[in-house]
Amino acid sequence: MNTAAVVGITVLAAFLALLVRRHYPEYGMAVSLLAGMLVLGLVIGWAMPVIGRLQALLETASPSPEYGLIVFKALGIGLLAQLSADACRDAGETALAEKAELAGKISMLALALPLFEKIAELAAELMDGGGAG
Repeated sequence: MNTAAVVGITVLAAFLALLVRRHYPEYGMAVSLLAGMLVLGLVIGWAMPVIGRLQALLETASPSPEYGLIVFKALGIGLLAQLSADACRDAGETALAEKAELAGKISMLALALPLFEKIAELAAELMDGGGAG
């Protein structure tokens, strides 16, 4: 991953957005959003091999492939919620940003609920088995 390229793009875009925002405020936000999408595209491209290796690792180590799927979905939800919240903050909408983050957290909780149920069942089985022996 070429972090210097991302840093360069973000600093240049921030400077350009600041200059444009003085005369055309609506275009300053557009510059920020376009730069954010460019950086996101670069990062996603760099992350694909890492995600592939993590997926292979989870398939070999996990007792059930659904657990790995839950982890990847939660990661995606978290990243999308954060991206949405950051875009809202850039637009000056702090309250909407907080709602986007809250929605992401609740979505991840709902996604992980089956995992919590499995853990509770396992704990109950262990407690019942421990008392009988």
